[in-house]
Amino acid sequence: MARDYMKEGMQWLARVRVGWCTQEVVYKQGDSSYTVHASPGISKYEKSTVGGVAIESSMWDFLINADDFPAEFEPTPGDVLTMDSKQYEIANFGDDGCFRYCDPYHTTLRIHTRLLGDTNT
Repeated sequence: MARDYMKEGMQWLARVRVGWCTQEVVYKQGDSSYTVHASPGISKYEKSTVGGVAIESSMWDFLINADDFPAEFEPTPGDVLTMDSKQYEIANFGDDGCFRYCDPYHTTLRIHTRLLGDTNT
């Protein structure tokens, strides 16, 4: 069987990203809680209305390795992620839903969130 260099490259990139470009966050889903490494970012979304008016929106995204979660895990709207004393609610974003995989091998999740606020207030 031939080597899948693309898959190996995506796995390598996921390992390097965790080592250099992430911080620990707490992901809470129901009664379960996971401490994972995430890279924060922002996604922008633009949609035109019937009248031609463009509506722009953006959300906080977090890149998290799929292997950091149990095998059957899937992000769900309403889950909460905590980073640097701030809480983010997992939310649907455009046609993406609340998450999408960053590659065809499902190595990394891009999870869409909205900022809820500071946990210290």
